[in-house]
Amino acid sequence: MSDNLMEKVSAFGERLKIGGAEVSRKMSEGVSQMSFKMKELFQGPNPADKLVEDATSETLEEPDWAMNLDLCDMINSEKINSVELIRGIKKRIMLKNPRVQYLALVLLETCVKNCEKAFSEVAAERVLDEMVKLIDDPQTVVNNRNKALMLIESWGESTGELRYLPVYEETYKSLRSRGIRFPGRDNESLAPIFTPARSAPEVDATLAQQMQHDIPVQSFSAEQTKEAFDVARNSIELLTTVLSSSPEQDALQDLDLI
Repeated sequence: MSDNLMEKVSAFGERLKIGGAEVSRKMSEGVSQMSFKMKELFQGPNPADKLVEDATSETLEEPDWAMNLDLCDMINSEKINSVELIRGIKKRIMLKNPRVQYLALVLLETCVKNCEKAFSEVAAERVLDEMVKLIDDPQTVVNNRNKALMLIESWGESTGELRYLPVYEETYKSLRSRGIRFPGRDNESLAPIFTPARSAPEVDATLAQQMQHDIPVQSFSAEQTKEAFDVARNSIELLTTVLSSSPEQDALQDLDLI
């Protein structure tokens, strides 16, 4: 066998060895991924998923604020895994049910407003990607699309607070560069937490007119006004004289004189 033929055989054998190793690696990765998915399938939902499902149930007519705030308390007290909760919310956003999507967005907003580490976990779990997909989906109802846009807008404009997480600003700017129109923040996000008290109680118009009729309006002439001030000044001078000329205790006990 010539040297040239021996080199070709050797090269072919090397390719078989490398190819076999690559095939083995890919098979190993595929089996590992399949094993993970099968594990997820047979384990079923974790406790956080169940809580999120209850808070975003399609049977709810409106957000259950008590339940949403309870979930925030559980995150802050580490009674539940916050990463799993955010993942659960992400799964609900991905569903095509409009009511579930909206309730999931409201729950997400509640969590990031009340839980310090929620922002970083939303970024890490790529929840913003799913929100963008929801915005781009032509089948998304207008209310849900606007809700997602309002959240991304408010987060994207909070560059000072979220500077350590540039994904929020980048997502916001990316949507704007594509010509996406933002509906503006809703009235709830702009309203103060505590409504300031009224400076004066409101009075019914009929009652106000009756009070004006019942209370007589008096006018004084210049002479009457001067006379009133003279009487007041004389009374003060008299009281000052009495207090200075009599023992203080005796003067104070003379209530009629005072």
